[in-house]
Amino acid sequence: MNKAIARIFLVGAILFAALIVNLTYLQVIHARALRDNPLNHRGLAQELKIDRGRILGFDGTPLVVSVRKSGFYYRRYPQGSLAAQTIGYDSVALGHSGLEQSMNAVLTGQSSLLGTQSALDRLLGRRPHGADVKLTLVPAVQKVAQQALTGKVGAIVALDPKTGAVIAIASSPTYSLATVDDDWQRLRSDPGAPLLNRATQGLYPPGSSFKVVTAAAGLDKGVVTPTTIFHDTGTYVVYGGKITNYHGEIVGTIDFTRALTYSINTVFAAVGVQIGQNDLVATMMKFGLWQVPPIELPGGSVLASGRYEKGTIVSPEAKLNPLQVAAMAIGQEQLVATPLQMALAAAAVANGGTIMKPYLVQQVIAPNETVVQSAAPQTWQTAMTPSTAATLNLMMQQVVNSGTGTAAALQGIKVAGKTGTAETSRPGVNQAWFIAFAPADDPKIAICVSIENVSVTGGEVAAPLAAQVMRAALAQPSLP
Repeated sequence: MNKAIARIFLVGAILFAALIVNLTYLQVIHARALRDNPLNHRGLAQELKIDRGRILGFDGTPLVVSVRKSGFYYRRYPQGSLAAQTIGYDSVALGHSGLEQSMNAVLTGQSSLLGTQSALDRLLGRRPHGADVKLTLVPAVQKVAQQALTGKVGAIVALDPKTGAVIAIASSPTYSLATVDDDWQRLRSDPGAPLLNRATQGLYPPGSSFKVVTAAAGLDKGVVTPTTIFHDTGTYVVYGGKITNYHGEIVGTIDFTRALTYSINTVFAAVGVQIGQNDLVATMMKFGLWQVPPIELPGGSVLASGRYEKGTIVSPEAKLNPLQVAAMAIGQEQLVATPLQMALAAAAVANGGTIMKPYLVQQVIAPNETVVQSAAPQTWQTAMTPSTAATLNLMMQQVVNSGTGTAAALQGIKVAGKTGTAETSRPGVNQAWFIAFAPADDPKIAICVSIENVSVTGGEVAAPLAAQVMRAALAQPSLP
């Protein structure tokens, strides 16, 4: 009898211990995830009593503020819905998205960044005070980027290649942050997917804009030089298939610089095969493909670029035949990339081969106006050697000076760029791209413009938009 009681006691003790462990996990380790869960309306309702911190532009312009009404605080948008998908919504019914989600602990005054006062408030059950978040976004440039996308489906990302600070990030179509609750059902069913942040979640075939990556691999590996000669017949035959030039063009004898200037598919397909899958993929990974760019947005709202099959990213080690390698070298095959990733590709050339970690948050400012966190630029990837970057810089300048990207030229300012016109699954419907940086001799802005569902080229539709945004950025008194 005593043994039976002992067994029951032991089982009870084990179950009690398991309960304690589980409660500790839920209340301590998993507490933030539970609090931030959109289904946790109790936590979201409690946050309405907190004077949530402001979200500011780089110049201090308030983008999002809190207004008290009947004892509760609600979000207001003095500048309208700038960068709506990136800033995100704050809703009792829907939860948070974008920076409102990823910076929630700071904005509600519950972050350890805020020191002992925040900890004391939580310990004593006092209502915390939210901290302000100052972004790298420059409102004047952001407005130009959003206006440039009016009536189009696509995205624009502009950043400082020397620091990684994001100057503008626009996605179109967009939506109103102020009325997201009322508009929710319509937004969810809208075929234009306005809730999607195309800048970080849009995966598109990069087309010829990707030739910058192929060129970097070829130059780094010594497969080509800017003056290497090719004899183009309009068709490159490989592994039982062929790669042709845009509109079947035949250019004859051409060097590698002019092949980039005029975006000759056959040359880059041949160079891709010469480089080989292993070295080409290795360079792609140095550019950050197959990795999620480390920017301050919630998990799932930033996607990795790379080869995808049926919506799933394929291992970089998956074996390709030579025709697939040739197609990937010109930005086709199953290769897709986000506009953020391609902006970083341009930034790699602009910054001597080094890609800086992209970031959106410049400062966190405590309620007492003390700056408790400031951005510190960090290296993310080394994509190529400085000499290769310098060579590519000069080659990309020719694209804008006399090639497919002349619509991006800025008076008195050197611009380096690369166009892209990617084929899609629908005949005659293209994905248009333009990546660039300026001034080419002292880069202050790198940019990517990507436009969906067009019948024209990247040089015709994307390059002029890039020129508008670059011009606006370079006219600013200061940038991040």
